[in-house]
Amino acid sequence: MSAAAPAPATPAPRRQRWLRVLLGLLLLLVALALLVQIMLPPERALRLLLARMEPTLGLRVGFDGDVEYRLRGTPQLVVRNVTVFAPGDDSEPMLVAERALLSLPWSTIRSRGAQFDLTRVELDSPRLHLPTLLRWLDARPPGDGKVPTISDGVHIRDGRLEGGSWHVDALTLDLPALHAERAIDARVSGTAHADTLQALFGLRVRADRAVDARALNALGSLTLLHPAGRLDSILQLDAARSLDPAKPGLVLAPLRLALDARWQPDGEADPLPFVLGLHGDLHAGGGGDTVRLAPLGIVLRGAGVVPEVIAGGHVALGELLDVVLDGRLERWPEAWPALPSPLSDDVAPLPFALRYAGPRDASAPVSLRLEHPRAGFVGQVGIAAMLDWLAAPTGGSPLPPLQGRLTADRVELGGAVLEGVEITIDDGSGNPAP
Repeated sequence: MSAAAPAPATPAPRRQRWLRVLLGLLLLLVALALLVQIMLPPERALRLLLARMEPTLGLRVGFDGDVEYRLRGTPQLVVRNVTVFAPGDDSEPMLVAERALLSLPWSTIRSRGAQFDLTRVELDSPRLHLPTLLRWLDARPPGDGKVPTISDGVHIRDGRLEGGSWHVDALTLDLPALHAERAIDARVSGTAHADTLQALFGLRVRADRAVDARALNALGSLTLLHPAGRLDSILQLDAARSLDPAKPGLVLAPLRLALDARWQPDGEADPLPFVLGLHGDLHAGGGGDTVRLAPLGIVLRGAGVVPEVIAGGHVALGELLDVVLDGRLERWPEAWPALPSPLSDDVAPLPFALRYAGPRDASAPVSLRLEHPRAGFVGQVGIAAMLDWLAAPTGGSPLPPLQGRLTADRVELGGAVLEGVEITIDDGSGNPAP
């Protein structure tokens, strides 16, 4: 789910106002429904109030079914089959929910909103269309307001977040309490989907405060499901959030991520444990469909066939996946096929360059350049084929599934000395040579 300079005392960003606006609408609905409940049925009264609020809010809110309300103890309003449309956009509702519950103390009603406190907010099976929400927020005029206290928290069950070419389902959120200037401690879980890749997560997320949070951290589990296998990991994330108005969307700079992971290839091969450290700046763009890590630093440590790698570059995830990494292989792994003499005599780190631009499931070939003081390789490799080779039992192919050209100034094989060596490697995949 680091210290930074304090945020300037400016009005709350417009992207934070949607919570205040929606909760404020629900508060007015409850207060006015109490006044008209004797004269009109609750359903009719609520529809009249929504019709009057639409020009001000800039949203069309509808519902089906009976309206439930409770006046004893803590007042409570329950509405079912809620739909919220942004103005001028009838193709996709911004939010739908099977059930919405709002509970608030009498003090909030008596103060007519001057004391804006809530007791509990619940959403059952909500579906939020993120691109539509972001467009609506960008179109809203500047404004400020107080974020309400929610003493008994916010609870979301079986939610879905639509990001365009990706989505998260089975989303749950348990936020025990919300206070604008206090730290938050929430638990969130769900499954993210992007093409054939799935990511199951269950995280405890913390922030230094609910409004204008600067320090964020998350701890929990992350499981990636890919046609080639399964990655199980425990992650820890720490980040500082940037509030630069010139950069719309979510900006975490810097972001630090540590993974203690194990890759289990498809089949009966032995798992491959490793640890991964990542440091960089993350920007989730205002369109809601692009995530970019740049600049990015990566450290990989493993055992056996897992190499030790240090690299830097960038990763961008949108309609396509774009990866650029330049780094070094700290040493040639002992579990890899041994280099011939005299290449094996040099133990210096080996510089490399890796490039990928293609489908988000990494199904396209990866371009690879590996440098040695006395040799070099330029070619490409398939991620799935390489993972299968790394996990293959002893006795399999001694050569990795590479395709490209290997050059060396001098190689000794079986007592023979070869100079000016150039070897073309074909993995039999049928892909054209680079």
